[in-house]
Amino acid sequence: MRDYIIVTDSDSELDLRYVQKYNLPVFAMPFTMDGVEYLYDLGVNVKIPDFFRRLGEGAEVSTSARPYWEIKEFFKQYTDQGLDVLYIAFSNKLSAHYENSLMAAKELMEEDPSANIVIIDTLTISLGQSQLLIRALEMKEEGKSMDEVAAWVRDNIQHSVVFFVVDDLNYLKRGGRLSGASAFFGSMLDIKPIIYASPEGALVPIEKCKGRRKALRRFVELYEERALDKENGKLYITESNEGDAAVLRDMFLEKFPNMEIEIWTVGPVIGGHVGPGVLGLSFFGTKR
Repeated sequence: MRDYIIVTDSDSELDLRYVQKYNLPVFAMPFTMDGVEYLYDLGVNVKIPDFFRRLGEGAEVSTSARPYWEIKEFFKQYTDQGLDVLYIAFSNKLSAHYENSLMAAKELMEEDPSANIVIIDTLTISLGQSQLLIRALEMKEEGKSMDEVAAWVRDNIQHSVVFFVVDDLNYLKRGGRLSGASAFFGSMLDIKPIIYASPEGALVPIEKCKGRRKALRRFVELYEERALDKENGKLYITESNEGDAAVLRDMFLEKFPNMEIEIWTVGPVIGGHVGPGVLGLSFFGTKR
């Protein structure tokens, strides 16, 4: 059995502790702020507090895909070492990056018949992608083969649940997820939409809550409704600035004192889509 390597992209927004623990290769994804392109490297060089400060000041942010030949070179550095590659990628519904990755892998495997690259579309992003990725890395460390790890990830994609609450509706309007009138009146009424990664892999508004505190309480209810293991499960929370994540963690621990909770920092991918003040959570559930 050939050795293999697991790789991912920075749209996973994986906490750097895991990147360092598993020596995980991460393909940096681009975003543009006020006309200047950056490669997001999970906060190593692009500082998240600066990003959200500028976003709050009105900076224009967009995301894009990298060309397939850059992805091909990323894969090639590992196939040249005789390694198979398992790429756990973010949703094809959010970018052309997945299609570019398939093109890169196909061309590389045609040029080098010994190369073996498997790409999995997780149909999610950020925390939802990361929790699948973390378990895959654990399985590799346990000695599981690439086929076994890939099969587990595919089998659990629809169990990876992720929700975000949006603070500023104008960012949903910019992204075409909300009309201008809805954003205007929703802001006046202090409406906080909850967005989730749908079974098809899109980021879709699923509910509206009046006020931030009600949205946090609804997060707890959604967990109770969908979690596979409510009492002893693991929960990931992400936020753009310190505050509500600790409040949400305490709300969960009050009900489920045995659960494990990690708090991460959201990156420019989700931040660019839904704006500053975003708060997200992810867990393994019975369904999305």
